[in-house]
Amino acid sequence: MSLREEIRNILKENPEIIAEVLKLRPDILYDAIIKLTPWEKLVTKEDLKLLIELINKRFEDVIRRFEDINKRFDDVNKRFEDMNNRFMDMYKRFETIDKRFEDINKRFDDIRYYLDKRIGFLEKLIIGFNIPILVGMIIALIKLFI
Repeated sequence: MSLREEIRNILKENPEIIAEVLKLRPDILYDAIIKLTPWEKLVTKEDLKLLIELINKRFEDVIRRFEDINKRFDDVNKRFEDMNNRFMDMYKRFETIDKRFEDINKRFDDIRYYLDKRIGFLEKLIIGFNIPILVGMIIALIKLFI
């Protein structure tokens, strides 16, 4: 077995040795990180600022769009309110027309009552005039036969 393999086996069996060495010489860890890390792919402060600005612009655009949509809904709501007001006006007009028809119905009822009274009176007069005529005719016929 080679020296490397022996050291590797010892470190596998006792990993706390690695921790002790890194405590004593942390520069070994830093050098390893520097060699392993692709620095060109890490984000810088400027990249974060640009990202934040981009996100802020997008949110502002979304907010503007929502405001535009809200204005459109306000316009639609106003139109519905106008339509509602128009329907209310029509309803009031129909109520007025209904009241007029009720008044006309009352007038027709009054006229019918008045006509019924007058026609009843005329019927009584006609019957009243016809009775003497009938009586006269009956008397004339009786005299003729007697």
